[in-house]
Amino acid sequence: MAVQEHFEGFDTEPDELSRSAHKREAQAIRKLADRIAQLGDQAFSRLSFPDEEVKEAFVKARSLRRNSDERRRQLQFAAKLMRSFGHEELESQLEGMNNTSSVDPRAMRLEMLREFLIHGGIKGVNAMVELIPSIDRNKLRTLVKRAHDELSSTLPDRPAARALYQFIKAETARAGVEIPDTMLRARSNGS
Repeated sequence: MAVQEHFEGFDTEPDELSRSAHKREAQAIRKLADRIAQLGDQAFSRLSFPDEEVKEAFVKARSLRRNSDERRRQLQFAAKLMRSFGHEELESQLEGMNNTSSVDPRAMRLEMLREFLIHGGIKGVNAMVELIPSIDRNKLRTLVKRAHDELSSTLPDRPAARALYQFIKAETARAGVEIPDTMLRARSNGS
């Protein structure tokens, strides 16, 4: 009879994941890849990928027909790349995008107000001053101008637009006003 020299017991976790655990993880990453591929162009451009190869795989998958085998295979390839480069950062970015409206239900209205101000020019600034007379007009005008100038930039990062968003968010909360529907158009008639 053979003598057992070492026994770790049943309370310790195995060093490697089971085959089923590997499959569950691969399926979860594949579902994440599907969610990324279904994002709109603007949301997709805001994602920062761990590697350029992963981004290229998604760009190619997004260009293919929605329910085609080519797209399915390309998304499997993108998921495989995500497993090797790490998917946690992409997952947290995606969750951050989805939580915007649940964390602040006014987020969508504020984004539309920001676009109204950027595209509305001086008329948008005047409308905002009428809504909140105590707002710092010069700061608002400066932020709107910087955000408008950013539109011609090819950079995906828009710090001036974010600063404008934070400013109008703070000012509308401080004043306790509701944003009227007339200021929620994406573009104003005049600039």
